Amino acid sequence: MDTIHRDIPAAEPEIRDANIPLVVWTTIGILVSLIFCMLIAAFQFRFEQSQVPKGEPSVFSHENQLPPEPRLQANPGVDQMTFQARQKERAESFGWVDKDGGIAHVPVEKGMEMILKNGLPEVLAKPANPKPGTKNVPAVRPAVAPKQ
Repeated sequence: MDTIHRDIPAAEPEIRDANIPLVVWTTIGILVSLIFCMLIAAFQFRFEQSQVPKGEPSVFSHENQLPPEPRLQANPGVDQMTFQARQKERAESFGWVDKDGGIAHVPVEKGMEMILKNGLPEVLAKPANPKPGTKNVPAVRPAVAPKQ
């Protein structure tokens, strides 16, 4: 079995240890370089700060401002619950979508009752180029006139 390992130099144990003085000096050199780079960065920062005219905003003056939309959600679960609550409230309430145009939103159950009572609305085609001075015709009319 020894004959197999003698032919492979990597299979033999290391004869000498790591060069400790080389490791120490390399570590010291890396630390000195790191401190030197930090000093250069500090001087550069102070130089950049001194170049900003008085009264003008600094690069760091926007620190407490929110970024423009769209932003990441900090708590998506709460945001989803709030969104669903708003949607449910709108689906279960009365209100105007366009008061001038006479368009309102109604609860789903009430809308279904209105469709059963009055029928489906009839969609009217709008002219591509309406004549000036003519009234706008609503795009949807009930198929059956409401009973009174």
